[in-house]
Amino acid sequence: MRSKKTTWLALTAAGVLAFVGSCGINDVLQVQNPSQIPTEKLNDPKLMQVQVNGAIEAFQNAYTEPVIEWANFLTDEVLTGLNWEDYARVNQRIASYLEGPTNQIFGELSRSLRMAHDVSERIRVWDEADTTAKDYRLQLATTLVFAGYSATVLAENMCQTVISPDPDHPSSDVLSQDQTFQAALPYLKEALTVATNAGLTNLANLARTGLARAYMGMGNWDSAAAYASQVPATFKWWLDFTSTIGGRNPLSGISRGGNFTHGIHPAFTGIHPSFDGTGFTFRDDNIIAPQTDPRIQHDPTDRTGHNGLTPLYKLRAGLRYSAYTGKTFAPASAACPACTGTPVSDTTSFVYIARFDTDILLADYVEAQHQYFEALANKDITANEAAVLAFVNARRAVGNQPAVTLSGQALKTELRNQRARDLFMGGFRLPDLRRWTRFDPGNGPFAAGSYFPTGTHPNPTWGQYGAWTCFPIPLQEYEGNPNLPRPADPTVPPAI
Repeated sequence: MRSKKTTWLALTAAGVLAFVGSCGINDVLQVQNPSQIPTEKLNDPKLMQVQVNGAIEAFQNAYTEPVIEWANFLTDEVLTGLNWEDYARVNQRIASYLEGPTNQIFGELSRSLRMAHDVSERIRVWDEADTTAKDYRLQLATTLVFAGYSATVLAENMCQTVISPDPDHPSSDVLSQDQTFQAALPYLKEALTVATNAGLTNLANLARTGLARAYMGMGNWDSAAAYASQVPATFKWWLDFTSTIGGRNPLSGISRGGNFTHGIHPAFTGIHPSFDGTGFTFRDDNIIAPQTDPRIQHDPTDRTGHNGLTPLYKLRAGLRYSAYTGKTFAPASAACPACTGTPVSDTTSFVYIARFDTDILLADYVEAQHQYFEALANKDITANEAAVLAFVNARRAVGNQPAVTLSGQALKTELRNQRARDLFMGGFRLPDLRRWTRFDPGNGPFAAGSYFPTGTHPNPTWGQYGAWTCFPIPLQEYEGNPNLPRPADPTVPPAI
């Protein structure tokens, strides 16, 4: 099933206040705009569905841009060709609290959390006051689950957060990653209860997948496995983009047009040692033979995009995208009989992320299975070896890869490789690298066992990679919250 599309129907207190803030004070006092609904009208249940749609839209926008588009600049998933210095620095693993993605990731997810929380509280009031036996459970479960996802994704990407229960009295509590995950759990658990009691199966499975995701981030393998194991094979929850006004996929510009902004990192081109090296090197032309895995396909020859400098192999839609076709540039061979050899010019079979009608999976059975088997591997890889190996080989088959016989750390590494392929450009890479660094340090593919890219950046004019593995609380939050203690040195990653 697909989630219902919600476009620009959002009307929230934040939206109304943003409008007021754009006017001079005299304009506000002297001019009445009959098209604007006053903030107090948000308490009218007639506007409930509009506000629910707004909460969904706020999360959808935050999850695509900036999270999928920019958060993974800290990882080995993509290179950026943006001609904006602050974004380029993030791709060097320098996450300043002053600018760029840092503020947008924190700000948009915080806004999404606040909107979903506030609408949930209004729905409770309306439900208690209603005397007509109307059923508000669909709306309540929806806003609760997106509040939970907002907090979960905040925890995954931010080094620390601040969540103020009362926006009029900003909190002075700096929350750790674990504490932020903890903040997500009550929303997701209540969403699961409400959805289950109302027979809202798809919403219940979204909550289960979110709970597995949050518990994985905390290293609670038992709870992660328990929730993930309950997600059925038919489950898919899409972030929908249509040609309706406001439905443009914000990722459409990353691989389209002359000013495209993203390219695949060398670690994902099929030529990195951890991804079955084939003898090609980064910046080679006509890289077709290594592209046997349909989940990760890219233009065979690099170009420069927005900044006219960084070598970028344009991305094609992977498994998390509705435009995925399962075809490969690599031709059929004895080693890859299922390869299709589809010409590069066939843009119907190899779709860039389209402006409209390219939807993105937020959650599905494949993700839940990865949570489940990684949890088993982390609990006891020896005891669960047979089950994990069977799952790994099933996923390798999707990628046209032969079965393997592995055990121990090598099996865990291959499980992670398959996760990287299955969830490519789905918003998972940064939390994955952080989790593996935290719970299984020293076993990454880069220098000194790092999971994050190290050494010289693939664009050598940018120099060496930095040390950041997450995004700090942005300057805007410190400026707007006088109760929040400022970091002694914001250029140094916080101790986490």
